[in-house]
This record gives sequence, C-alpha cells and structure tokens, in this order.
Amino acid sequence: MQISANPGGLVFHFSSVKRFSSEAIVAAPLGQGIVHKPEMSSEWIEINQGLPDQTHINRLQVYDDELYACSNKGLYHCCEGEWHSTELAVSCYQYKEFGEVGLAGTSCGLWYTEGTEWHLMMRSDIIVYDFLYLPQYVVLGTNEGLAILDRMTSSWMNYRYDSAVTSLAVYHGRIIGATEHGDLLVGNLKGGFDRFKMGSTFVFSVVSRNNEVFACTDRGLYRISRIGNRISLMALKIGCQVTDVDSDERYLYLATLFEGVQRLERL
Repeated sequence: MQISANPGGLVFHFSSVKRFSSEAIVAAPLGQGIVHKPEMSSEWIEINQGLPDQTHINRLQVYDDELYACSNKGLYHCCEGEWHSTELAVSCYQYKEFGEVGLAGTSCGLWYTEGTEWHLMMRSDIIVYDFLYLPQYVVLGTNEGLAILDRMTSSWMNYRYDSAVTSLAVYHGRIIGATEHGDLLVGNLKGGFDRFKMGSTFVFSVVSRNNEVFACTDRGLYRISRIGNRISLMALKIGCQVTDVDSDERYLYLATLFEGVQRLERL
C-alpha cells in the first residue's frame, strides 16, 4: 500500500519516516520540511511552524511520544504542532535517549544533555553521523570511518575508510554499518570489519527496530539475518529506493525516493 505525501500534488523524495504514537505517521520529504498524516486521514499535513527557512531534516526520532528532528540547523523538538529549538545549534545527524540523558551526533562531535544545557561529550574534531552507546564501547560513525572508544580502558580504536560511515546497528553481537558510498560494513568477530559491495546495490542505511535490523537500499528493503556465522539479507520489498523504515506490530513504514511513503504488512 502506498501512502504518498503530496502537498501541491507532488510525490517527494523522503529521508526519514516515523510511526508517531498509534494515531499518526510523520515523514520528512527532502528539502520540504516535515509532514504528518493522522491514521484516519488520506491527506498529509505540513508541520513546519517554528523551523527556520531552508531547514533540511536528516533524521526523525520519537521517544516517549515526543518527536525530534535532527537537522542542518540543529536539533528541534515538536510540542503541540510547533517546533522548538533544543538549543543545540550545530548540524545534528542523530539523536538518542538513554533514560534521562540525551545524546546527539553532530558536525562537531558527540554531545549530551541531562536537561536544557548541552555539553560536548567527545571528539569535537570529527562529524558524527550515527553512534552506538554500548555497555563496553561507544561506537561512532564519522566522516573518517569508525571510531570506537573502549569505556573500560578509555582507549580509542580508529578504522579509517575512504568514505564516511553514516548509519550503525548491532545484530547478534556484530556491529553493522553503511557507508556514504553504499557499502555494507560487518564486524568480523576478529577485532575488525569486512566491507562488502553488494553488486550494483547501494545501501542507504541500516536501521534497528526492536529486535530486527533492516538494510534500506536503492533496490528495496531487506531484513538482515544470518546463515550460520554469515550475515545474509532477506528481501522484504524490492523495486523501490528505500531510505528509511519504521515499524509497529502490524506494519513496516518505508520512506522512498520516488514512490512516497509506503506501508508494508508484516508476514
């Protein structure tokens, strides 16, 4: 089922989609701000009030029914249909919450907040596109590749590639990543990473939802699985360029480049 966003009659390129509460879907058309669609409505409604002009949305996030937008103008929080700055004014690419602490990947490192004030946490010298905050490690996907902090020894491991690592996930104890050139990175359980070019397929992102990890590609949506010790990809929806995915108990919600926002019923 396709649920195209069409303010002005156009189908936009989408960068992000989120299931927002049980009553609405929120999506970010590239360069067009943010739109939302109530469950019982067939129309998308723009919700851009409070966002500066020429705001580009990198990711949407939802925590405890609170909606956040990571953008080139900083991190914004939506309250009663209006966007408010969180006072993090640098370009933001990822936001996650861990209890009362919020972490943000930005154009100048990883930042944290426990209230209204933001503080630099680590690595102001690099762009952090995505991150994992694990019991022993902090893993950063950066403009240089991967930077991994061992929290026990406070030592860094740096894996430099010829492209940025733009998204990260964990699957059965392995770190999975996607690069800006569409390659898939997979932890090899030997202290390093293997880099795979999947033919002509371009991996836009890897996305973790509950206990599943998905690969969003220009050929469609895949679920990451394994055969023995090998990582494999199982096709869920092919024939469209999928950039992001969210889910609930019944459906997967796909942001695509040319076919709007699509809803795929779980099997």
